[in-house]
Amino acid sequence: MSIEDLRQQPLPFVAADREGLIVEINDHFQSVYGWDIEDLRGQSISMILPESFRDSHHLGFSRFRITGESQILNHPLKLATICKDQRQVMSEHFIVAQRQGEAWIFAATLRPLE
Repeated sequence: MSIEDLRQQPLPFVAADREGLIVEINDHFQSVYGWDIEDLRGQSISMILPESFRDSHHLGFSRFRITGESQILNHPLKLATICKDQRQVMSEHFIVAQRQGEAWIFAATLRPLE
């Protein structure tokens, strides 16, 4: 599945650049999780992840950047998502990575489970 395919789905959507910095969210993301693009643009994607998961995320992200291999891409993952008001919402994340020239871009849809 491509990033464009994810972008077209009627679900919360978030995209990050090769450094893991948020570059895009959609209206569904804003309405479900409360963040707007001004809150998140240029922030680490880990900002929407529980603190207990951030170290694992950074380690996995770094490993992918070095090896190009991932265990979490292209299949659903049940993870908590941090809302702007700091609530945690369990969500099904579907994450993809796509090469753009020499760099990678990452995107995910998030389906709230609660």
